[in-house]
Amino acid sequence: MKILICGYGNIGRHIHDEFVELSDSIDIYDPFIERYKELKGTDYNYAFICVPTDMMPDGSADISAVEDATSKINADIIILKSAVPVGTTDYLINKYNKNIILSPEYYGTTQHSESSSEFLILGGCVGAAEKVAQLYYKVKNGGFIIRFTDAKTAELAKYMENCFLALKVTFCNEFADVATNYGICYSELREIFIMDRRMGSSHTFVYADKPYYDSHCLNKDIPAFIRQAQGKAPLMTAVDLINKERRTVNN
Repeated sequence: MKILICGYGNIGRHIHDEFVELSDSIDIYDPFIERYKELKGTDYNYAFICVPTDMMPDGSADISAVEDATSKINADIIILKSAVPVGTTDYLINKYNKNIILSPEYYGTTQHSESSSEFLILGGCVGAAEKVAQLYYKVKNGGFIIRFTDAKTAELAKYMENCFLALKVTFCNEFADVATNYGICYSELREIFIMDRRMGSSHTFVYADKPYYDSHCLNKDIPAFIRQAQGKAPLMTAVDLINKERRTVNN
C-alpha cells in the first residue's frame, strides 16, 4: 500500500506517525518546504491533503493550494484534511473527477489544545468513505468512532467546532476579567463552572499572558466562516472583533 502526504506541517506529520508502520511507503509532497517540493511518486492508494487554507484579504479561505494538490495527485482516494469552505469538496470532485473524501482534522495546535481526538468524520461518497474507514481500522482500536456524512456537512461541522472553541475561549476570558474586578480567583470559579458536565473543561483555561485565542486554525477559520455566512453570523463577528481587540491590547 502506498500513501502520499501532501503538506507536511503539524497535521501531515501526525498522519505520518499514524500510518508509517502500516504503509509499504509514505511519500511526502509539500510545495512550501524545499526538500519536499517535488511530487516524486504516482499511483497512490491513499493521498492525504493537509496544505494551508490561509486567509485572503477579504477574510475568505484561500483554497488554491488544495486545488493545486488535487490536480497533481493520482490516487485511488484523496482524503482532504484541510479546512475548506462549504461546497469545496464537491467542486473538486466535479472538476477533477477524482474520489475525494472530506475528513476534517481535530488535532489542535493552540495553547488550549488537547490530545488527538477519538473520532473521525468522513464526508462524501459512502463507498470511498468505507475504504478510508478500513484504513483507520488497522491503526485504531474498537473504541474509535467513525461518523459517515456528506461532504458539505463535514465541511461546515469543522467550522462550527472551531467557532465554538473560539467563542468558549472568549467567554472564559471575559468572565476572568469580571472575576478580577470582584477579587474572585478565576481558577476557583472555573473549577465550579466545569463541575457541571454540560459545560466541558476544554478551552476553559485563561492565560495571563494570552487572554485570547491565537492559533493558525482559529485565526483563519473564524473570518472564513464569517465571510461565508454572508451577514448571518453576528455572534461570531463579535467574537472575532473582541479577540482582535484583546490581542492588540495585550501585545
